[in-house]
Amino acid sequence: MKERLNMSIKTTLKTSVAAAALFAVSAPVVSTPAEAGLANGNDNGVVISGALNRSMQYIDNGKSNDWRNTDGGTDGSRLRILVSGKLTESVKVGGTFEADLPRSQSQRSTTTTVVGNQGQVANTHTDNVWGFRKTDIKFTHSTMGSLSIGQGTNSSDNKKSLDSTTNNNAGMSHGNSVSVYDKTGDAIKTNANGTAMLGGSQFTSYFGGRMDRIKYDTPSLAGFTASASVGDDNYYDVGLNYGSSFGDLTLAAGAHMRHLTSDMPGENYGGSVAVKHASGLSASAHYGKESGTDAASLIDGSSWGVEAGYTTTSMNNFGATSFSLVYTEADETTADKFEAESVQFHLRQNMPAGVALYAAYEVASFDDGDAATSLDDIAVFLTGAKLSF
Repeated sequence: MKERLNMSIKTTLKTSVAAAALFAVSAPVVSTPAEAGLANGNDNGVVISGALNRSMQYIDNGKSNDWRNTDGGTDGSRLRILVSGKLTESVKVGGTFEADLPRSQSQRSTTTTVVGNQGQVANTHTDNVWGFRKTDIKFTHSTMGSLSIGQGTNSSDNKKSLDSTTNNNAGMSHGNSVSVYDKTGDAIKTNANGTAMLGGSQFTSYFGGRMDRIKYDTPSLAGFTASASVGDDNYYDVGLNYGSSFGDLTLAAGAHMRHLTSDMPGENYGGSVAVKHASGLSASAHYGKESGTDAASLIDGSSWGVEAGYTTTSMNNFGATSFSLVYTEADETTADKFEAESVQFHLRQNMPAGVALYAAYEVASFDDGDAATSLDDIAVFLTGAKLSF
């Protein structure tokens, strides 16, 4: 009996080892395009997605003009990993990891250093790669809303747009890092600290963005959701959002207040509304303002913008074609009496296989209120392609 039992155990072990070896050397299952993603050992769903975005930009600031082979402006190349799982029947967990990909080889700066009398040369470089956008964990209850922790959008990041051209209706969409040129003085305009003034920095929407925070979102009630975030250094914000459809109309609206950190005391307020008709016509508007508590360190600026868009599928057999026209004005967002305005036109053509072709033209104008200066416009033309996966 004992011998038969030992033989049974040995047979079972051999069979198990053989099965494990067979599993180890078996070819992995290759996902078909119809499958949603990957699954790891913790039974979480894993989806990898992102986009490659490249463009040619022609930029003229009055002092110089040139072509640039670069990324896609505000909508750049990105890589993301989305994780989804379930804690209980009522609680789901999700994770988001998203990074900006490097724009081009020109982001690498190389320095050559000669060491000692032997003439050894050491090359050092700095790579501007993997600009992290989101590293966020989110717990969602079936009836009690969601709680997020990590780097992600905050509660005041709620400026609404139902346009399909992926524009930035809060300032410059492209050429943000171009310097402002003073024609009278024949020199680049500088800030109070002596650094070059950049065109994109003169526009502020006063809506939030992404940051390290803890964020709570309520469940939707009659189309309304509320949100609150808490960040480092006494930062907090709250937002109220609305979204619904009425026949052929889709409506989205949002309002927020955010308290800035203790290093820059003050509050920002903002509101926006967007509407889209089933015909493809869309429109939106936003307004934002800051209210400082320290007059010596803050400028009480404001900005507003309007947008009109149109999307149609009747122009060709490739996909949707979208147009948008945007006007934005910013008043005293960086300095007293300083004003900036931007006019933009955007075109986007969706194609099969996740491809989108696009073009844009924008002109940004500046006025510092000084009769001794004459700030030139910044004009940008851009055309490019985006491949989403």
